[in-house]
Amino acid sequence: MKGQIALGFQNTVDFELKWDPAVIEEMIRSFDIRPEEIQEEVSISSHRDMILVLLYYMTQGTGTERSVSSSQVTRSFAQRFSYQVTLGGTAVRAAIAMSQIGIPSTLHACSLNRHFRALIPKEVEWVASVPDEGEDFHPHVIVQYPVGAHISANGIDITTTRANRVIFAHDPPSMLLEITPEFGPLTRDAKVFLAASYNVMRDEKLVMDRMETTIAMMKTLSPDAVTLMEDGCFESPQVRQLVTSTLAPHLRLFSMNEDELQDRLGRRIDILDPEAMAQAIGEIYRQIGVPVLVCHSAYWTIAYGQQPHRYERALRGGIAMAATRYRLGDRFDRKDYEQTLAMADQQRGLEFARALTGLLGEEKLLCVPCKDLSTVSHPTTIGLGDAFMGGLLPNLIGI
Repeated sequence: MKGQIALGFQNTVDFELKWDPAVIEEMIRSFDIRPEEIQEEVSISSHRDMILVLLYYMTQGTGTERSVSSSQVTRSFAQRFSYQVTLGGTAVRAAIAMSQIGIPSTLHACSLNRHFRALIPKEVEWVASVPDEGEDFHPHVIVQYPVGAHISANGIDITTTRANRVIFAHDPPSMLLEITPEFGPLTRDAKVFLAASYNVMRDEKLVMDRMETTIAMMKTLSPDAVTLMEDGCFESPQVRQLVTSTLAPHLRLFSMNEDELQDRLGRRIDILDPEAMAQAIGEIYRQIGVPVLVCHSAYWTIAYGQQPHRYERALRGGIAMAATRYRLGDRFDRKDYEQTLAMADQQRGLEFARALTGLLGEEKLLCVPCKDLSTVSHPTTIGLGDAFMGGLLPNLIGI
């Protein structure tokens, strides 16, 4: 399988903070943050801004990625907590997840440093587009909050209804997303090609250059190769539209999570409301214009469009990989993954799948319920969409 799965184009160093409500409550008090100040629309240039944004997403039970004015702000924020250093980026986490069940892949990196060299698995063939940054790397600081997390300080009283994560970063290499021509020859025999992580780019001229390079690589693939893009939280609606409209004609699948779906809709919906989701899926499918739209959540995963049932094994593989990461974190193997595959489906996901299928029909829709993870006491919420990709991609070979 070597060389059959190609992944581009971004990688990050992640500081995964240990959840500590006491630290957050102390910052709320020291910054004199009031309940009426909590909001989403904050330009982030200080620790106070980071807390305001974090609290907003905790009240919503949702996750996001947000840009910060400098990596000095994110680094110093992380120093307030205990944290673990890991590798991030959709392509990297997908590659790591596949390596843990023995599947090799070929990866493009847009930054290079000692953490990447130390943590990337030997099963992953890689090439970087930039020289080694030394200690001048730009960490992504990730706060993952559990379900039932309680914050009480300064008149603020929040109890989370679900687990999720908020990512803060100032990441110039990802904003530039340089793509080396060396990646092309490594991907020509690929059966699956994943494009991802354009979402933090801002310069539309640079975006178009990266689109042209991506498309040129896709055109060298065999006609039966599966090309797909994994969405992201785009900060610029203009860049999102430019990337989508330019790449869509060259993709077989376009994948996103439920937050990205709602960002594209421009409104929040109840993702367990079959009628609301039926309308949303149809709206986004027409908007993007790809053969198959994939949307994954904690309750269900959907493939909608042309012959969606061809992708059932891939969807189930993605669900199992994400669920394995959710329950076991970074450390699992093929046996753990296969145990997850055999786990029971969750009831709410089953009921939703039946109802949505009744509305949209089986010809254009496949809806697969996720696993019942209600007994997991210490979940990992970081990188679940990336792990989903890691389970999806190898099951796309030969489809």
